Amino acid sequence: MSLTPSTWRLLGLSVAAGYIGLGTFALATPILAAKTLGVYPAPRSASTTSTESTKSTNNGSVQSSSSEEEHDERVGASMALLAARDISIGVALLAFDYQEQPHAMGTLILSGMVLCAADVFYVFRLRGWEWGALLGGGAATWCAIGVGLVGL
Repeated sequence: MSLTPSTWRLLGLSVAAGYIGLGTFALATPILAAKTLGVYPAPRSASTTSTESTKSTNNGSVQSSSSEEEHDERVGASMALLAARDISIGVALLAFDYQEQPHAMGTLILSGMVLCAADVFYVFRLRGWEWGALLGGGAATWCAIGVGLVGL
């Protein structure tokens, strides 16, 4: 049984919604998104007993800051970059759908598989095979949708 073009279009829109949803999640709750990906909690240094650390600023002065706060800032910046990536892909997919270009949607979904493969690899390394398999299954589903859209 083959799917109709309108069904493939809806499946492509589901991928767009997925990208936008993941991006919004990472932007709205960066710490929770980082925990989900396995990049959190903050690494602890065995050599220090306090959470205070010092760092040099550009003008040579030294200021004290919490290593957890620094980690939170870095996590927030990383999640914002992931969010921008995901939201931009989702918006591009919506634009291709609006222009009625299913081949372009499929091509973009398939080219996004490079990013998905990297995500799956790092989640696998950080969270284990269960989370890697879950994310890999989602990526495989999106890949199948991309192939279907290209084949229209």
